[in-house]
Amino acid sequence: MLFKTKSELGMICVRDKAIKTIASHVACSCYGVIGLAHRRTKKSFFDTKDNMNEAIKVSYNNGLVIDIHIYVSYGMNIQTISGSILETLTYTLNDSFGLKVNKVNVHVDGIRMDK
Repeated sequence: MLFKTKSELGMICVRDKAIKTIASHVACSCYGVIGLAHRRTKKSFFDTKDNMNEAIKVSYNNGLVIDIHIYVSYGMNIQTISGSILETLTYTLNDSFGLKVNKVNVHVDGIRMDK
C-alpha cells in the first residue's frame, strides 16, 4: 500500500513497509517492551523487527491506523508503555513524512517475567 501526502516541496509517497519499519523501531525502543508479537497466533514471540509484517498492521481511515502487537516485561505499567509508543510513533511519522496518524492501537499479547 502506498500513502501519499503533499508538502511545500512536492508529493511524498511512503510505502506501508517503511511505516512498519519505523513502528517496529519505535515499539522495540520503548522501555518495558520485550518484542513484537505475531498478531494471528499468540504462541509466537519475536525479539526484533523480524516478521514485523505479522506484528504490525497499517491501514488508512481518514489518516493512518496502526495496530501493533507487543510483549512487555512483568511489572511494567502497560498504560505508560502504550502511551509512549502512541506519542513517539505519531510524532515520528508526522515529523518525518507529514503523515496524519488517526489511531494507534497497541495490543499487549503477553507479559514475560524475568528469571
